[in-house]
Amino acid sequence: MTFDPRTFSLSVFFPAYYDEKNIGKVTEGLLKAIREMGIDTFEITIVEDGSPDRTGEVADELAARHPNVRVIHHPKNLGYGAALKTGFTSARHEWVFYTDGDNQFDLSELKKFVALTPYTDIVAGFRINKQYSRWRKFTSFIYNLVLRVLFDIRDRDVDCAFKIYRRNLFDKIVIESNDAFIDAEIAIKARLLNYASTEVGVTHLPRMDGVSTGARPSVILRTIREIWNYYRRYRRELDRVKAGHAPGPELLGKPSGAPS
Repeated sequence: MTFDPRTFSLSVFFPAYYDEKNIGKVTEGLLKAIREMGIDTFEITIVEDGSPDRTGEVADELAARHPNVRVIHHPKNLGYGAALKTGFTSARHEWVFYTDGDNQFDLSELKKFVALTPYTDIVAGFRINKQYSRWRKFTSFIYNLVLRVLFDIRDRDVDCAFKIYRRNLFDKIVIESNDAFIDAEIAIKARLLNYASTEVGVTHLPRMDGVSTGARPSVILRTIREIWNYYRRYRRELDRVKAGHAPGPELLGKPSGAPS
């Protein structure tokens, strides 16, 4: 079983906020990587999250030039998790890949991820050398440690924004987080549904333009609140799952009575 570009279909998206100088580079890099793999059926979606700079205008210009590129505009800034949620739920092809709009990844490495799709359901990147401050590296280490202890998440770099998923996962779960907890939430729910996941190291590049919002105290506090709220529900339902029952709406976020 090998990757066949003739039958492979791919949705790619990235959130963009304060990224007017980055999104052109990211879009062109993705187009180049996809074309080099020989994939004909694909879409690239820029989720423009109410940015106050020219990010929205630049995104629209890119979509006008490239028929496979489209833009979804949020009328106001809704946050990172909300932007990812929009990207996942609007994806139209069999596989969905996401990265960030800040141009901090080597987009040619997407080829390694696509090559593994015949053998797994998720390919999750981990940053080999994070290009962050010491404080940001420390908070990232603590965050991953807490998730491992509370939820038994095995991914070494949960919030690495370089992942590809089998799209049908998002037909089976409801994404609830609107903040940084979204990657952890998806990882927890995917594991409960027995989706296979593979990790691959990726190059992390320094941010050259734009504004980073990930380490703001307000974001950290909201994420702590989301972890606590979800953990209480998770513990109530986990014993049922361990006893052989299917995960219920308390864990997957599906409305009561919705089909599985």
